[in-house]
Amino acid sequence: MNRFKTYFFRLTIAMFALGLAGSLIPAPRAAEDQPSAQPTTATTSQPATAAQPATDTQTRLEELEKEVSALQSEISSLKSDSSPAIKTAAYAQPAPGAAVFSPDAQAPATPPAISISSLLGPITLSGFGDVYYGYDYNHPEDNLAGLRSFEAPTNGFNFNMAELILDKPADATSAESRLGYHVSAGYGYAAKVINGSDVPFGSSSGDNFYLKEAYFDYIAPVGKGLTITVGKFVTPMGAEVIESNANWNYSRGILFDYAIPFFHFGANAKYTFNPKWAVTGYLVNGWNNTVIDHDDTGQSSGLTYGASVVYTPNAKWTATENYFAGPVIDAFGSGSKTLNDWKQISDTVIAYTPNAKWAFQVNGDYAFGPKYYSGSLCSDTVVSFPSTASCTGGSAINYWGGAGYLKYTLSPKTNFAVRYEYFDDTDGYAGVLFGYNGWAQEVTGTYSYNLTSALLIRGEYRYDFAQLPIFSTGSKDVKNQNTATLSFVYTFSSANLK
Repeated sequence: MNRFKTYFFRLTIAMFALGLAGSLIPAPRAAEDQPSAQPTTATTSQPATAAQPATDTQTRLEELEKEVSALQSEISSLKSDSSPAIKTAAYAQPAPGAAVFSPDAQAPATPPAISISSLLGPITLSGFGDVYYGYDYNHPEDNLAGLRSFEAPTNGFNFNMAELILDKPADATSAESRLGYHVSAGYGYAAKVINGSDVPFGSSSGDNFYLKEAYFDYIAPVGKGLTITVGKFVTPMGAEVIESNANWNYSRGILFDYAIPFFHFGANAKYTFNPKWAVTGYLVNGWNNTVIDHDDTGQSSGLTYGASVVYTPNAKWTATENYFAGPVIDAFGSGSKTLNDWKQISDTVIAYTPNAKWAFQVNGDYAFGPKYYSGSLCSDTVVSFPSTASCTGGSAINYWGGAGYLKYTLSPKTNFAVRYEYFDDTDGYAGVLFGYNGWAQEVTGTYSYNLTSALLIRGEYRYDFAQLPIFSTGSKDVKNQNTATLSFVYTFSSANLK
């Protein structure tokens, strides 16, 4: 590099000298080519004397031109030199803190735009709003469709639920990030239904606002990571969830409404052994209980124990088995109970997705436990049922049901789903027939269309029928019900906002 600088300096000097010399050369005069007007005797020796400086200048110019040519050759040689020494010098890194000028250097990059996602960091704020129009061909007197929970209000527009979710997932990248949390709160008719199921507060609250979930997660450094959750969380049972947009159908099924709980309050611990097997253990305050309940005699119901096993042999199959057992006091129950009177349930969900077009699910539930009813509940004063209906209790009784789901994806924006359910409340334990024993069934077809990535529109037709006349027409009670629903669900997430 020093050699290059030296040659460049010398070339500059030479070029300057060459230009200066050229400017000093006298221009040819016309008089030199003409006969002299002066006497020859006086001018005979003058041409030799005047030509001497011009000859020296010309010689010097020729020497400078040769030197310039030599310097240009040396510089060209330096530029094409591929020796390691030259390359090392040319690409040597500057000393730390030294200022470096590069003619090819680009201007500093524009600072990234500030977005909601960047402000929240690892926290995600999401939610949805759910409204629908329902029509019941029976025109029930109270405008409430039978065998429904969240979408029972019918024959008009209705507000199902709005929900906000604040989520910070836990991960094992650092000690601080091992702790996460999740809070979701909702408002609407669905919230009122869930609050109504919360024993002992539900029967008196009837509030349209609810705290669906509020818990924290901690990934303990045990093996591959043991995830511990404490707080209020939704049940792991069933093929459906509270949020309508996360289900294949808009309306919730009979098993979701009557066979399983909506939520639990307590703790659970999950361990994933490998991509195929995961096991979770639960210790909770029974079914739909924010606090431990007690019966009419003051006897506490105690804690409920549960376990969930998930098996995923490959990308197409998933099987989940849930089992919960504990001395639960149901909303229909009354009288004296002991901690030995346990309600138990086995819940199984199997999902199969053979390809991008087709998807299938089956869900089965079997539950049993003691039945204690007061005399007023067993009377026929409200609805006149056949004399074969029974309302006896005192011994271990059960209920069971099954559901099958099919979904066909027509395009990335639209799909069609079908659901069929059979629920047998053998001893009237679950209350699907208002405490009387019998079965109920339903068939539902749902067409879903994503108008945009945020707006889901669904059209649904559902047919319910039961062993007993449990559906109201305003003038009489019948055994079947036809309903149609058009729903609009808008979702958002800060992860998608800019």
